[in-house]
Amino acid sequence: MPARLFFRSGLTERYRGLREVLEDWAQNEGQKAEGKVILVKPNCVSAKVRLASTHAEAVRATLEVLSQLRPKRLILGEGSSEDTLRAFENFGYLFWAEKFGAEVLDLNTDEFEIRYIYNSQGQRIPVKIAKTALYSFRVSLAKPKTHDTVIVTLGIKNLVVGAIQKPDKPKIHQGYPATNLNIALLARELAPHLSLVDGFEGMEGEGPVEGSPVFHGFALAGSDPVAVDAAAARLMGFDPREVGYLVFCARLGLGTLGEREWEILGGPLEAAIKKYRPHPTYEEQRRWELLGTELSGKL
Repeated sequence: MPARLFFRSGLTERYRGLREVLEDWAQNEGQKAEGKVILVKPNCVSAKVRLASTHAEAVRATLEVLSQLRPKRLILGEGSSEDTLRAFENFGYLFWAEKFGAEVLDLNTDEFEIRYIYNSQGQRIPVKIAKTALYSFRVSLAKPKTHDTVIVTLGIKNLVVGAIQKPDKPKIHQGYPATNLNIALLARELAPHLSLVDGFEGMEGEGPVEGSPVFHGFALAGSDPVAVDAAAARLMGFDPREVGYLVFCARLGLGTLGEREWEILGGPLEAAIKKYRPHPTYEEQRRWELLGTELSGKL
């Protein structure tokens, strides 16, 4: 069965577009989340830069629709590399969390379990992972941004890196091959069950924090996290096969990378593609293959 992607383009309003794709998903696949503990994970890589972070209207749409699925608990949680709760306050999330009965959680202070990733020499190193992220129905609420290490950051990376607690979070950055591998290996337990990409406004250039805005006007949702991220990368003008962690996730069986394996509901992608200016280190970032490195054979 093909991966279903729920898509809208040509949007003039962020909230309405995201709500529409969420409602489409809920009508078709929402039973997957009913009665469960649902973790909604926004992207707050910065507590101050609004463009780098999930918009409050995206949080509003997501909590509104998911609250109707009778969850056991609805949690708005993030493990920011800065100050999670300050970010939630600064960006206006707390109002919507209260309105829709969502608990607020700093994943950096959650109980944790140890998982292992690799350093650039192929040695296993431990990281603390928030337990709520491991054992919830995970919803990633990301935005399309270029990145300084892995070309693009979207739903999978948002959830995986956010679940790593401080001060272990920087350990995932071990050079291009190891970083891409580590994201994929952790995604075996942390991949989103529902990925949402708020493409109303993206970021190009020196992302994920210091880039420039791109008005794009799309919303995308789906239960196949690889397909959602691959489709979003395509919409940004990138070939998803040059994004290392997406290739590794597909090799691990976490989702589908090729468009022939997708069913896109809401219109074709082609008319909505907008070429994002890549990060200045883009060419170096493409060198993520494991062959010839200490990581060869680790996948």
